[in-house]
Amino acid sequence: MAILRGWRFVGFVSCIVGAIGVTLYPVVVDPMINTQKYKSLQEHNRNK
Repeated sequence: MAILRGWRFVGFVSCIVGAIGVTLYPVVVDPMINTQKYKSLQEHNRNK
């Protein structure tokens, strides 16, 4: 197994953090920023 040092380690960690951020954005951040869209979906589902 290769040992990551310097800029390669930073690049590896950045990719991991970026992948987690891209994965969590539509689940966690988007509903908090765009509340109107999710309120209308919730109201539609309650009225079914």
